[in-house]
Amino acid sequence: MPDRPLNRICYVEDDEDIQRIVRMSLERIGKMTVEVVTDPMVALGAITSFKPDLVMLDWMMPGMDGPTLFRRMKQQPETSALPVVFITAKATQRDMDELIALGAAGAISKPFSPKDLPEQLRAIWSKIP
Repeated sequence: MPDRPLNRICYVEDDEDIQRIVRMSLERIGKMTVEVVTDPMVALGAITSFKPDLVMLDWMMPGMDGPTLFRRMKQQPETSALPVVFITAKATQRDMDELIALGAAGAISKPFSPKDLPEQLRAIWSKIP
């Protein structure tokens, strides 16, 4: 378990409605600081400058999908150790197993409960070595 609380989240998502819901949930209910990145092509730079505790990635995005961005994060010294949680509509067990095999800390299925999202993330956070 990490020795500090989960406070800073960087969320890479192209859908504006979902961005708003996640931001509202994590900021208002979870009392976290959230940086939303809409373009996966610029996400690495944004993640590096924001210095989050955890990164949330959508799976399906234009230009670059979440798993590809995750692989690129693993190649960069500044982002390679950051825990990543996918939030995705691709929620079959096979899809979830693929994300975990990539090294993701966890996955949350869309649709999700905005009320429960902060606690879901904290539960995943508490299991990170």
